[in-house]
Amino acid sequence: MEKIPTENFLKRYQHWMLAALSAVLLFLSFPNANLFPFAWVALVPLFIALRRVTNWKTTFWIGYLTGFLFFAGLLTAIALLYPYANIFATMVGYLLLVGYTALYFAVFPVLMRIVPWHSGILFPVAAACIWTALEWARSWVITGFPWGSIGYSQWNNVLGIQMASLVGVHGISFVIVLFNAGIATVLCNRHRWRQEVPALILPLILTLFCFGYGIFQLRDAALIDEASDTTSDVRTETLNIALVPGNIPQLDKWDVNQFPTILQRYIRLTHEASRENPDLIVWPETATRSKALTGEWPTYYRRFSQMLRDIAIPMLIGTANEGEEIDTAIGEFSKSTKEARKDTKIYNRILSIASDGTIHGGYAKMHLVPFGEYVPLVNLLPDFIPNFIQFRPFAHGKSVNLLPVFNVKDNTERQKIEVGASICFESVFPDEFRRPVQKGAKVMGIFTNDAWFKGTAFPGLHLSMAPFRAVENRIAVFRCANGGFTCAVDRFGRITTPLITPDTTQQVLIASVPLLSSSERKYTLYTRYGDWFPILCAIICVGWFGSQIVVRSRRRDS
Repeated sequence: MEKIPTENFLKRYQHWMLAALSAVLLFLSFPNANLFPFAWVALVPLFIALRRVTNWKTTFWIGYLTGFLFFAGLLTAIALLYPYANIFATMVGYLLLVGYTALYFAVFPVLMRIVPWHSGILFPVAAACIWTALEWARSWVITGFPWGSIGYSQWNNVLGIQMASLVGVHGISFVIVLFNAGIATVLCNRHRWRQEVPALILPLILTLFCFGYGIFQLRDAALIDEASDTTSDVRTETLNIALVPGNIPQLDKWDVNQFPTILQRYIRLTHEASRENPDLIVWPETATRSKALTGEWPTYYRRFSQMLRDIAIPMLIGTANEGEEIDTAIGEFSKSTKEARKDTKIYNRILSIASDGTIHGGYAKMHLVPFGEYVPLVNLLPDFIPNFIQFRPFAHGKSVNLLPVFNVKDNTERQKIEVGASICFESVFPDEFRRPVQKGAKVMGIFTNDAWFKGTAFPGLHLSMAPFRAVENRIAVFRCANGGFTCAVDRFGRITTPLITPDTTQQVLIASVPLLSSSERKYTLYTRYGDWFPILCAIICVGWFGSQIVVRSRRRDS
């Protein structure tokens, strides 16, 4: 067989190699590598590759290759779920998800073909608008899957993400893509670079504004830190929270025979946390079985209720709880109750429980994980398919409920503090996360079980979204994660505590979390209007493509 000279081989496949290079650079900018500066140049090789392609089909497949390789690396954890499911099913699900998300990368360059390269500033602006609109669409189409939005690569770039309070994470993606496209425009037209330099001016200005705005906001952060200091006359109101992640392996959580050991671990760690005299103790998502709370399992109910009496501290606890109505107290179980609830729906809930067992409130997860917590369109599926479902599906929560917590340390006055809750998958949707803040939450909590993905990049990818939720709404966020990263994040996206994981010796995290003051509450632009910026980008794209279709049809008619 005749060998192809190396030079010819590189020339023939250079655009495919450039597409692969973009995928690698994008992948390295996300956890676990966290090389966030790479994102600012990651798309340049892809743009250069597209510049050398003359047909629509190759354009599509170059974009698809970049997306497929990027998501194949980013979503590897899906393929590694086989300890909890059939390996064939996990691999099929992994490939389908990677193949689906890669489509957005493929559509992007196809749409960009309408924009001429020699169009000055129009090319980078169009690229940023189209990319942002597609990212936003991916966050809600088919229930939404926003993992891998390029803005999240900057989660540990505190200066660069402060503008998210105005435009959200998609606005950060816009600036990054704009910068990439500006560089690519100059490089691809280097023979006439003087004429194309203006295409780099706006990206540079917006990038400098992004970081300048960050410097300005972090200057305010320094002032807040000084006001919170114990030596200052002005103090920021805080809530001392004890986070007890438990870090129970997922296979143990599934084993009912392990429940006594699991409950005893949580009780022991809770007693340990109570010695620090916190205002609130938090357990993660689905930390305990509801039967231990209702009294259906009386032995474990007695242990739990005794713990409440011993610590005398309010708690927020994750559990799977039956019924649309929440009992006002734990231990409200009887055989008649069991019969009445035999066919009731089950909800993934966070309960606010007082030391006397009174349940002050609860929030049921509203945005469930497709095929993990419920089966989409189950009523339209053939009868035999639901028989393969190996779990009892959750029901969707109906409303955004705040969790009231009463600070009972001061017997002269019970201070009511309302906590917003976001359960696991919900925290990746910024437009949903802001709703409890709009309702008056003084602090936000993320309750999650990331033990499914131990040893993969997924817990880190999930953590990377918390700083954005804090910045977007300028609210402190605490994160209690079984099997993941437990920490507290301030309103500027700074992780202010050590990271507690299954691998750390520290098992309980005590965090002083600043509260939003009712008198000083100022909603951010993002909290008020949500995803207004990517929606604007989508409208601009639709308007632009619509006008191009009209212009071309008129040319054909003439």
